Amino acid sequence: MTTSTFYNRSAERAILQGAANSPKAELLIVYGRRGVGKSALLDAALTETGIPFVYYRATRRTQNIQMEALTAAVRDAFPDAFLAQPIADFATFLEFLAHRAGEQEAAGGPPVIAVIDELPYMADVDPGLLTVVQHWWDANKRRPNLKLFLAGSYVAFMERQVLDSNAPLYNRRTGAMKLEPMDYAEAALFFPDYTPQQKMEAYAILGGVPSYLEQFDSTKSIEHNVKSTVLRRNTYLSEEPDWLLLEDLRRDTVYGSILRVIARGERKPSDIARAIGKKSAQDVTSQMDHLRELGLVLREVPITEARQSRSRNSLYWIADPYLDFWYRFVDPAQSLIARGLGDRLWEQTIAPAFQQHISRPIFERACRQYLWRALTADTLPHDLLFTDIGTWWGASDKEIDIVAVDSHSKVVALGSCKWTNAPVDVSEYAAMLKDVALAAPDLGIDAASVGRSDGPWLLMFSRSGFTERLTQLADPQANCRLILVPLDAMYVSS
Repeated sequence: MTTSTFYNRSAERAILQGAANSPKAELLIVYGRRGVGKSALLDAALTETGIPFVYYRATRRTQNIQMEALTAAVRDAFPDAFLAQPIADFATFLEFLAHRAGEQEAAGGPPVIAVIDELPYMADVDPGLLTVVQHWWDANKRRPNLKLFLAGSYVAFMERQVLDSNAPLYNRRTGAMKLEPMDYAEAALFFPDYTPQQKMEAYAILGGVPSYLEQFDSTKSIEHNVKSTVLRRNTYLSEEPDWLLLEDLRRDTVYGSILRVIARGERKPSDIARAIGKKSAQDVTSQMDHLRELGLVLREVPITEARQSRSRNSLYWIADPYLDFWYRFVDPAQSLIARGLGDRLWEQTIAPAFQQHISRPIFERACRQYLWRALTADTLPHDLLFTDIGTWWGASDKEIDIVAVDSHSKVVALGSCKWTNAPVDVSEYAAMLKDVALAAPDLGIDAASVGRSDGPWLLMFSRSGFTERLTQLADPQANCRLILVPLDAMYVSS
């Protein structure tokens, strides 16, 4: 299913519209991974201003073909402009913008706005393009009604060639926006007909990339959507992982293999290397670093080691929920899907393991996202203030799902996330107290203070709610600093 509705991104829209209407020249960089919604955001935000603008989305074509298409985009934005011949090169295009800006400024007209989307494709065929932009901007940056937005999906290119301190546009840009995937609550806006549990299930499959979220129909069940959009050949979602590898990773078989073994549960670099047939972690270091740069893989360490440059406790996860789902369940079974047996794959493989898949890491990540949202919305106790949220694990399988620390690295809250069928009871609370007490020396907290009014806040998240006994224990009058967050409460503000 596709939709024309633009969900969320209100803060980002305001920034872009502010740049379009600002009293100075603007050179704004917008970037983020493929499918995250950059093009839709730019189009929606600038269209809402009511100001005509040039929008050109570059493609993998020769420079002559690119210039013909760019000329067409200019004529579409400015029908009164006389362009007898196609624009010869990008420098000529920029000079046209400057000349047009001068004319409109003299006539008291609106600013001249241009968007160049997928900038790396243009740079591929015109290696000097960024230097051309640099010189042009230096000559025109004092023209207040000139606004240029440069966007790209190849994150590594945008960060190294456009934003880096050695790049031609360093110190020229007036702003830079990296567009990230939506969080669990923002993604839920795509599914107004779903229950909170279905919204979390959809997030566990699709994550927060808008182009993925648009593929599901919230009037249909999760099972129906997965079968029709993922477990079927030649659909957008079924082809997307291969396109990512083709476009960003040049179809190097090592990358796909790394993602496959991480999805199935290999977490340590040495284990990942051995699982794909390499001798040691050193053999996959460059690929792991590249996957992290692209935002496809994330490295997690205990929060107590977060400020250390190195840690032997590093664990690796697939950052994008859809890729995690695809590499865990779909990639190993592509032969079944090719033979039209996607329904059987769902029933015999995916459905039995799906709820466990949600439990970790998806639900835990969503709980941490909720805490940031709650802090911003000022719905947490006033003395619960943190600057970082993570997780923690130690020897003897000790583990805490959520650990929040303040600016002095002091632990101010600890949490447990339960994606279970039954309501969480006092016994789970007692188990959390025991785990926290065991971890207290490593976390730097007084074990005797856990559960008391002078100790850190304790939080419990539950898919199925809480028993009456535990709810009574969380009453403010009980002074145990316990906060219970049922699943439906996580969606109240969304």
